[in-house]
Amino acid sequence: MEIRHSGGRAGARGSALLIALIFLALFVSMAVAIAAASDVNLTIARNRIESHQASALAETGILLLMQSLGGTAIPGTDAAEDLHEAVASHLAADWENSTMIVATGITADAGGVYFPTITLARADGRSGTLELAFQADGGATAVPTITVESTGRFGGAVRHVSCRMTTLDGWSLISRYAVAARSPIQMSGDARIEGANDPKEGSILSATYVEMEAITLKGGVYVSGDVAVSNPDATIFKTGKVQVDGSEIYGAAEIPWPTTDPALFEPFATNVLTVPPAPGTVLSNIRIPANTNPTFNSDVVINGVVYIETPNNVKFNAGMSLTGLIVTEKADSPVGNSITFAGQTSVLGVENLPAGAEYDGLRNLTGTFLLAEGFTAKFTGGFTTLSGSMVASGFEFSGNAGGTIRGTVVNLSDSYFNVKGTVGLTFDHGGASTNPAGIVRPYVLVWVPGSYEE
Repeated sequence: MEIRHSGGRAGARGSALLIALIFLALFVSMAVAIAAASDVNLTIARNRIESHQASALAETGILLLMQSLGGTAIPGTDAAEDLHEAVASHLAADWENSTMIVATGITADAGGVYFPTITLARADGRSGTLELAFQADGGATAVPTITVESTGRFGGAVRHVSCRMTTLDGWSLISRYAVAARSPIQMSGDARIEGANDPKEGSILSATYVEMEAITLKGGVYVSGDVAVSNPDATIFKTGKVQVDGSEIYGAAEIPWPTTDPALFEPFATNVLTVPPAPGTVLSNIRIPANTNPTFNSDVVINGVVYIETPNNVKFNAGMSLTGLIVTEKADSPVGNSITFAGQTSVLGVENLPAGAEYDGLRNLTGTFLLAEGFTAKFTGGFTTLSGSMVASGFEFSGNAGGTIRGTVVNLSDSYFNVKGTVGLTFDHGGASTNPAGIVRPYVLVWVPGSYEE
């Protein structure tokens, strides 16, 4: 009988099966590890995508506000509530037709400006949200600081970015110049404009965009400060022995121009004047009715306010001694509205008014001599000192005109600003008010460089 042993083969098959099972376990483990790693990578990628989307949304919010609010005119106020209301009103009007936000939902109070949440959808159906916040510091400061915040949300990611804004006082810019005109400026003969304390006080600016020859200097003209034009394509034309001690500036910074508030002074003008007074009469707080066109041929002394209705052509052919200021109604056009100073003129500020209840309150409204928006002003007579800034819609200095102006001269109209002959104008900003009464100081919002934070 023959006996055969098969244990060797069975053992071999068992070993092979065990090895196969070990490899299978390894492959399964590797597959699980790869799957787990893939899930982690996908999660990381998704988180990065969501983070980038949230950041992009937050930055979009800041860009939207920068585009809409930069340079926006706002009221000259230190009350946060007034500032918030002005911003909310501007944004509601600016975004009225936007499909991203319901503009009527933009509201404001003393705490800030409140915006509806903005939802932005992608092509794949996913969406993110944008939240905006605007808040002034609320403090009683001349230059409030404003914080603008934008929050972007996408998936589980949230990103915050912020910037700061502040208010720029337009009058502080204008007061850098002796003359700031929306019109061309022409100087001829031996005309001079110079500073009393600093040559820069004798700087001039033309902001016309109508005439390409914005400033014309002919003859022996002298300017102690800068000669500047806002239009970068405009020209500064010089001929003769012209001397400019400062720089010639093209593309000067745009200026928020002031407006006037004659209503501030109208209540003081209680004495109606229909005809010029007899020589030697001292006038007080007078009102010149429309269409009377008075000519003062005798020397006149005036205390307080001279309030001129429109239309009117008023002439001071003789000497005038004024302690106070001249104010006009606003006129739509300087045609038929003019004030001429042909005699020797002397002007003291309202702070020098004599005792009397009729001047109570007026003595505090300092810094202004002429407030004549819509009128032209012509000076052919001389003067020692004109205490206060002047605002009108056209100026001419000629003949014997000349002296010291304690303030700034502003031409609000694209009409003319002429200085002729031997006229010499000296501008003293050292003794001038930085906040002339009745001149509404424009404020605009500007972004603070380097204030962007994430």
